[in-house]
Amino acid sequence: MSISQDNILNKMMKLGFTNYEARTYLGLLKLSPATGYEISQLAQVPRSVVYTVLKRLEAQGIVISIHDKPRRYIPLAPNEMLKRMETDYAGRVMNLKEDLAEFSNKSDTEGFWNLRGYQSLIQTCDMLVREAHKSIYISGWRREIMLFKESLLNACKRNVSVLIFSFNEIDPPIGNTLSYGIPEDKLEKYWDRKMILVTDAKNLVMGPANGSEDEQTIWTQNKATLTIATNYLILDITLFGQRMNMDISHIIAGMLTDEFEKVDHLIQEAIEKRKQI
Repeated sequence: MSISQDNILNKMMKLGFTNYEARTYLGLLKLSPATGYEISQLAQVPRSVVYTVLKRLEAQGIVISIHDKPRRYIPLAPNEMLKRMETDYAGRVMNLKEDLAEFSNKSDTEGFWNLRGYQSLIQTCDMLVREAHKSIYISGWRREIMLFKESLLNACKRNVSVLIFSFNEIDPPIGNTLSYGIPEDKLEKYWDRKMILVTDAKNLVMGPANGSEDEQTIWTQNKATLTIATNYLILDITLFGQRMNMDISHIIAGMLTDEFEKVDHLIQEAIEKRKQI
């Protein structure tokens, strides 16, 4: 298959090369060592800028100059050039990652982000499911849950604890699935669709999921809001267990935080005292 120069130029420009830099490098691959004048003619780079471009590429280690009269240039071999770019790019990504982590830790407030439209909701949920390390709790309708089914199954393979609660049937179940099995067409006569997703006890996405691009949902890491949403899920699951005559205590136990368990202990003490009165 013949690869056109324009195709390579476009790919190089997407990686950060300017048009003239890419042309100059490709020109040197065809003819080297070469003078600036020769490259200008071959690569169709204006003579007024070709030496500036060569100097810039030389500073990056992509072009090497031979001290001759006139000065000539040779390109770094493509494999070596790409390897250098990969190393440089990885280093800059790691540096940015460290800076962002430090910047995030310095934040005084936990953010609330508005997600506008159905696609933003689904894409954000799918992203958070794919990035989850410990736990995923979902309350939603079958249609939405099936849209990131593969990401949920992959999370299960990573040994992430996946818990799904739905009024609709989720068949086959994914992770630990609790559902009443009500058909969507019957349920939507009375209720609007909604989505609650909690991942790693750190991220919460919550709001309507009716399919409109005008709807807004929230994505937050606010601890108070996360606690409220998780408790809402616990209530739904507790009622499910009572209605279906199922023991779901082991599920609830896995969702409770240490703080809630301490409060629960105090509640049990208060109940025992009332019984003694």
